[in-house]
Amino acid sequence: MSPLPGGNPMVQNQSLVQFASGSAELVTYSNTVNTALIGTRIVLEKKAYESEVTLGSTITYNITATNTGNTAGSVILTDKLPEGTSFVANSVILNGTPMPGANPNNGIAIGNMMPQAQAQIIFQLIVVSIPSSLQLVNQAQADAEFRTAEGRIITSITHSNTLVTPVNEVSLSARLSASTEQTFVSEHVTYELTIVNDGNLSLREAVASFDLPLGILFVPGSVTINAVISPSADPNAGIPLGTIRPQSTIVITYRAQTTEDAASISISKAIVRYQISGTPDYTQSNEVAVILIQPEISVNKQVDPLVAVPGDVLHYSIYIDNASNVAVDAVMDDTLPAGTFFVPNSLKLNNHSMPGVFIEDGINLGTLLGQSQNRITFDAQIPLQLATVAPLTNTASVVYTFRLSDGRIVSNSAISNAAITEVAAPIIQLTAEITPPIVEYGDTITIVSTLINKGNLPAFVSFTSEFPYGVDLLPKTFRVDGARLSPIDYDGNQTWQLGIILPGATLEIIYSAIVTDAIASDEIVGYVKAKFSYEVSGQSYTGEALSNSLAVAVLGDDE
Repeated sequence: MSPLPGGNPMVQNQSLVQFASGSAELVTYSNTVNTALIGTRIVLEKKAYESEVTLGSTITYNITATNTGNTAGSVILTDKLPEGTSFVANSVILNGTPMPGANPNNGIAIGNMMPQAQAQIIFQLIVVSIPSSLQLVNQAQADAEFRTAEGRIITSITHSNTLVTPVNEVSLSARLSASTEQTFVSEHVTYELTIVNDGNLSLREAVASFDLPLGILFVPGSVTINAVISPSADPNAGIPLGTIRPQSTIVITYRAQTTEDAASISISKAIVRYQISGTPDYTQSNEVAVILIQPEISVNKQVDPLVAVPGDVLHYSIYIDNASNVAVDAVMDDTLPAGTFFVPNSLKLNNHSMPGVFIEDGINLGTLLGQSQNRITFDAQIPLQLATVAPLTNTASVVYTFRLSDGRIVSNSAISNAAITEVAAPIIQLTAEITPPIVEYGDTITIVSTLINKGNLPAFVSFTSEFPYGVDLLPKTFRVDGARLSPIDYDGNQTWQLGIILPGATLEIIYSAIVTDAIASDEIVGYVKAKFSYEVSGQSYTGEALSNSLAVAVLGDDE
């Protein structure tokens, strides 16, 4: 084949005949026949803007088609999509002009291409799955046809270079777990996130973030990364991990405390964010559910009466409610108010008597089923003599245990409200001194007494001097706060009526007596006492207060 003077290719053909004549061999040549070659010849050059891709990446192809033939022809470009890709709709651009609806998989009509003309085709694919070969192998095809002068239609097929683009596999897994499936209020639960990069890419600028549910509080300083403590790391803010290299594993742990505000089921999850070739991506972990086991034990205490006087019996009722669906084993403790004492055999559990059981020893309630109520009743008595009228305050507590699914036993307690009884009473206290400490017959002794009402009610009080026979009172010496009483206040038998003594009042009582020879002993021992009465709610009560002992030595007549 050789070109014609005009530059078009030619096919030259010539025949020859070989023959012999005698001993001579001869050759005869025909004339030369020249046949012109015409046609459309398409050359394809294919390239990609991306040298490597990953799952989810977009790859842009650029194909240049050149008609190197000498005849114009109609050209259709076809590009079968490689494994693991999908065509990006409306991404075809022909010679700078978008071609909506065109698809290289179905063929792109380039149109009529003149000799030496070029066409540029651009389109995009997206990687939707990882091909088994980890490569995108792609080749374009041009189908051309032209019509000869005789009217024949000639077709031709040409292919581009084969383009191989590596596919980098991103295989990142994130598995979250908790140290327990069930927890209780105040427990620290350890969460562990295991991140595994099974791919062939380094994941850069990785950050692990955690979704901590309401009522779950991060324990500062508890984060570890591959067993190395990271005191400043905070899962709420995100934990920087740097670059996660191929075929590597990172283990993150942290502790979180369960509070009363936590839901019955707390669901946590993690997200690992990273960059691949400058493109952000992320991987989510599984969800982890931790169940909060929270028995709702309440203790309510009641007392009757609310106002009492010395000697009264207090009736206590205690209600223990389990408002949850969790069964617990429980023991109730109750310490009686100071100064009161338990009434034996008064204890009842759910109206069943418990003879011989004392409230101070604790009451074994057994198993309290969910949605149940138990009632305990008992009596306590106020003593007749009180040192104070402070309110009698009493609370009960219930210590209960429950079991988690992993076998752990948890103990907790509930305290009742305070059951308060106001004490209404006068408290009369009496102290006394006697002088001189040594006497002879005929001497005078003086008794100085102090009477105080430390209670909260007024009382009608009488004062009595209790000394043995031979000590003769001198009634006219009797003084109260320095003043003499009316003669009618003295009964003539060692007793004076002091009248109404208000709460907080203090009286100083002074009187004298003569020691006579009727004393049969060498020592006089006596005391003073106060009897009192008062009313509460229309009912009358009485009491008595004694002083300390009063002693005086007596020197007898030796003559």
